[in-house]
This record gives sequence, C-alpha cells and structure tokens, in this order.
Amino acid sequence: MRASCCLNLDGTWVPVAAEVSGRTLPVGQLRVAQLVIESGSYRIVDRGANVVDCGELKLNEAAVPPALDIIGLEGPNAGKRLCAIIEFDGDRLCVCYDLERQQRPLSMRASGDQLLLSITYARAAPRLNS
Repeated sequence: MRASCCLNLDGTWVPVAAEVSGRTLPVGQLRVAQLVIESGSYRIVDRGANVVDCGELKLNEAAVPPALDIIGLEGPNAGKRLCAIIEFDGDRLCVCYDLERQQRPLSMRASGDQLLLSITYARAAPRLNS
C-alpha cells in the first residue's frame, strides 16, 4: 500500500485481515466489526452494533510512514494514546501499533521482541438511501 497526499480516512471500515507480530489473527476474534472515522474522531463498533470504544485521531501525513495518534475518550482506551503508523491506498487502510510500549512502530514488521498489532480494513461501500 502506498501513502498519498491529503489522506481521506473518513468512512466506515471493515477488518479483513489482522496479525500480531507476523502471526495471523482470525478477523472473527477481533472486537471490532467496524471502524467509523469522521472528521478526526473514531468509533469502534462490535458485532452487536454497540460502540465499544471512541475517541480522537490525529494524523501526520508528512511522517514516513504516515503517523496516527489514537486518543481514547471512552471505552477500554479512555485516557490512552496509541501511537500508530498506517498504510493507505484509498480502499484499504492498515493500522499498526505496539501493544506493550507507548512507542510508535518504525515499520509494519516487528523487530526483536516487539508485539505489534496490525489490522487491515477495507472501506465499506456507502449505503444508498431508498
């Protein structure tokens, strides 16, 4: 995936792949059924259509790779800042962050004893009003 100028992350995203430090994690084991991004905020919706986590997103497109700060306001990440990196191609978004440290990963690949979680999302098709 490549990064592009003026990333538009707004929309509804559905997880299609996940891994922890290179080991595949079945998507069905994830709490997230949808990631909804709107104007610098996020909501994680579970399989029961409940919002289980929400907060703010701060994107730094100039960073290489692009950096994303996930700031929890409600839910299990309330009061926490997750320092992530992303890969984005318009219809796919991969978010990667360290599960143990509060450091931003340098790449999508774990090195040493890093415990990196990477989730790849596909942009959901917009619903048409009938």
